[in-house]
Amino acid sequence: MYLTVYLLLLAPVVLAVVGPRLARQLAPAAAARTLAATVLVSAVATVWGLVVLAAGGLGRVGEVVARTRPDPAALAATDPVPPVLGVLAAGLLACGLARLTYTVWRRRREVRALAAVRALPAAGDLIVLADAHPDAYALPGRPARIVATSGMLSALPSAERAVLLAHERAHLAHRHHRYTAVGEVACALNPLLRGLRDQLDFALERWADEDAAEAVASRWLAARALARAALAGTAGGPATALAYLRHRVTARVHALQDTRPETRPSAALLAATLVAATALALADVTSALGRFLEILHI
Repeated sequence: MYLTVYLLLLAPVVLAVVGPRLARQLAPAAAARTLAATVLVSAVATVWGLVVLAAGGLGRVGEVVARTRPDPAALAATDPVPPVLGVLAAGLLACGLARLTYTVWRRRREVRALAAVRALPAAGDLIVLADAHPDAYALPGRPARIVATSGMLSALPSAERAVLLAHERAHLAHRHHRYTAVGEVACALNPLLRGLRDQLDFALERWADEDAAEAVASRWLAARALARAALAGTAGGPATALAYLRHRVTARVHALQDTRPETRPSAALLAATLVAATALALADVTSALGRFLEILHI
């Protein structure tokens, strides 16, 4: 356990470095799914690694040993975790859980604030806000809605409005809000995953861009619509929504002007291998923790 648990805690760092590079060799949909799996596995590895270190270190504190009365020879034979390291791991775990609690609270507050927007009259799935500031975003939930301001709609010709609506419908159809939720939770548990979360958000926008280009049968039209919307004004939309003008618009326009990206099998295989290796480390650490708890009679 001693070595494997540290490898487990190192895995999120490795995945955070390798993940974005792999994503660039995958089609947007495959990149988003890979990054979501990577960030989820990294978060689990972080939490479980800290749990195991906390248990291994605190389990050797005098008060715990006196209460559980383990076999001294069996305890000495286990991989040692210094008590101070156990305390540090417990502290980091508590900080992560506190950040997670705040993230969940903030997200629920924003969702409640958007309930009033969802209740507005809609033309099909579209809600138009009387606002001159150009903005558009997908609003998941029941019922799912696309929200666009009058400023955004007036800035785009009808053909380009079709691109915008197809983009936001792609977010709703593929339930991209669940991917963003995974990214937020993972980042709360391990701030080192912030870069991976940003790459995931970008991949989701690229996924919706590609779906929109396919829906209107023109990559050039999709690129022009995105560029025109960006020139009309920057917008972000609510933090919990998937906004059209969020996440590296210039890079997305350039990508749409190029050929449709394809997935390289070697990149997909490497991503699956890294995730599988982390999962094996999780299983090994879990088994070692079980043996340690048996020694402590817990």
